[in-house]
Amino acid sequence: MNFFDGIMTAFGLLVGGALAIGDSLAIIKAGIGTSIAIAISGFFGAYAAERTEREIEMREIERHTFGSLRGSLLEKEAHRKSVELAIIDAVSPFLGAILPILPFFLSARGLVGFNQALSVSFAASFALLLFLGGYIGKLMKRNPWKSAVAFALGGVLVGILFSLFDILLR
Repeated sequence: MNFFDGIMTAFGLLVGGALAIGDSLAIIKAGIGTSIAIAISGFFGAYAAERTEREIEMREIERHTFGSLRGSLLEKEAHRKSVELAIIDAVSPFLGAILPILPFFLSARGLVGFNQALSVSFAASFALLLFLGGYIGKLMKRNPWKSAVAFALGGVLVGILFSLFDILLR
């Protein structure tokens, strides 16, 4: 689900930044900064949650066995697993946030126009949302098409809310 967070974050950046600024390099810089921030947030948030959960489980085992697990293989494995899951929670939103801004690298180099990059980026964002929604729906043994549409509607909602906000600022 952190991949979804990354896509939605980048999509919000695209809608707000691209339409307000219209500068590919600014979109790239803001997108990379956003991607790094969401990855770091994902890592530390997941690590803290996983480590806390595993610590509680180990303290419960210690309570039942009347022994300490400090320095044990179980404690080391719990730490390794916490780091592993935190890395996944960092990489996932990073990729979700960075993929939609890739067309702007081509635009910044003059290989495509800004509007082309924006169109490809919007299309890629919606394609990623549809794919992810369908995949999640399939994992949950639900209708993948309904799930795909629901995820894509999240992107539409971002666009609508930005448009309303933009009108208020005029």
